[in-house]
Amino acid sequence: MKIAIVGAAYTGRAAARHFQRAGHTVSVTTTRAERVAELEPVASRVVVTKGSDINGMKDLIAGADAVVLTMAGGLGVKDGKPYMDPVAYRDSYLGTAEGLIGALPAAPQLRQIVFCSSLNTYGDAHGVSPVTEDTKANATSPAAQVFIETEQKLAALGSSTLKVCNYRTGTIYGPGREHRNELRNIAGKQIPFDGQSDAMLVHRDDVVRGIAFAIENGLSGLYNLFNDIPDNKQGFFARVCEREGLAPVTWLGVVKGPKGVSNARIKAAGFTFADPLGDREGADLLA
Repeated sequence: MKIAIVGAAYTGRAAARHFQRAGHTVSVTTTRAERVAELEPVASRVVVTKGSDINGMKDLIAGADAVVLTMAGGLGVKDGKPYMDPVAYRDSYLGTAEGLIGALPAAPQLRQIVFCSSLNTYGDAHGVSPVTEDTKANATSPAAQVFIETEQKLAALGSSTLKVCNYRTGTIYGPGREHRNELRNIAGKQIPFDGQSDAMLVHRDDVVRGIAFAIENGLSGLYNLFNDIPDNKQGFFARVCEREGLAPVTWLGVVKGPKGVSNARIKAAGFTFADPLGDREGADLLA
């Protein structure tokens, strides 16, 4: 099978490695030429392009059976500090969806698109609980609105011969992004987020496994993809702070999050999590 991956950073690179090991022909993108040598060991081809570049997308997806969208972008540098550039962020997601749409004639045999979106699209879910894929999204930030619009553009491509799976993933952790490493940036600080909302985490390799599951089973539609950690954010990360000797986080709850989010749909489809409780954070689950 020929698989094209747009965005080969943390999750996309792991997906490329996984699919190559499984014997598939893998093409990946990067926007930075200096990353080509890093990516060549995990892909048959590395295409230097932005997702919004239709010609670059045509080159990437030519003859592809499946396209995986794991892009992340929008970070810029201002006064020596990183910041989120809203124009670049929008181009990274919506621009990529539009680039893919424009490039589709180059991939007449394409059968599957998988997009890794975000559970942030629910916002506070309008206070509704439980939250399922049928719950109306609530864009409480420009970034969440970009995810929603990207999902919609891609979903509109679905047909009897082209399946489109939109995964709303939880916060991704894994090797190099263990819970303690992520917490060191906020330990002892006040942050605006809602500690009473669900933890909603997922191991990087469970995302990769989910992508493979979608391709193998021709999944179509919207699925929440996060594991079975029962705690809310405050409870889960308090335990990590105590374990790691870090000062606790103060959750101000200014930015409200959803409660009672369900992952039942993806499990009903037959998917099982390799790290359901978030206790294998440093493990390579694809080895």
